[in-house]
Amino acid sequence: MSKKIQKPIQQGWKQALGVAVVSFLILFAYAIIRYNIIKGVSFNQMPLYISNKAIAVTAVVLIGISYLLGPLAHISPKKFVPKLYLRKYFGLCGFGLAALHSFISLLIFSPSYYPKFFNEANKLTLEGELSMAFGIIAFFIFLIESITSLPSVEQKMNEKDWKLVQRTGYLALVLIMMHVLLMGIGTWLKPETWHYMLPMSLISFIIIAYVLLMRLIVIILPQGKIKKKL
Repeated sequence: MSKKIQKPIQQGWKQALGVAVVSFLILFAYAIIRYNIIKGVSFNQMPLYISNKAIAVTAVVLIGISYLLGPLAHISPKKFVPKLYLRKYFGLCGFGLAALHSFISLLIFSPSYYPKFFNEANKLTLEGELSMAFGIIAFFIFLIESITSLPSVEQKMNEKDWKLVQRTGYLALVLIMMHVLLMGIGTWLKPETWHYMLPMSLISFIIIAYVLLMRLIVIILPQGKIKKKL
């Protein structure tokens, strides 16, 4: 591999991991303040339950950036077209965190942690089953998308099929919106319980909504010379 190729790869991972670390630290601190300090959740739940919230939103941030770079490149080509190569690194890093979030969630998913998703018989409610189903389907869409982003796989696909697979990620984003909506809608409708700090599920919803809105704006606006790059 030539140095010219190695440099963008190193820069890509460096930027994606840098954003991941900074985002996680900020969101983890936010979660500790909101849930442990203000809401009184035991600090014993910080290693998994609280950190998992920060991991989930960090994954949304990274995946959101991956999808946001395209619309931004359409709106401001000179500034963002040179950064389009970063989409792969932010997307893969975000998927890795999403996988970690899924694994931790499986470990702690129980009526004691998520009582609103279970009925008196300790079975999932319809709301709980739908939320989990949306999350699982989205995860597998991102899994397929991540696999096709690997150079060895991408090279074997024609451009049309590759773009089609990548764009299914927008469906996954919508599913994640539904996943967090079902998880947090009860709290969202009670702002008096927020203590001036947004629920983390609502933060994820807002991020994804913004990404999808930007994509919609790009679709509505006249297409420019960089259409093929998006």
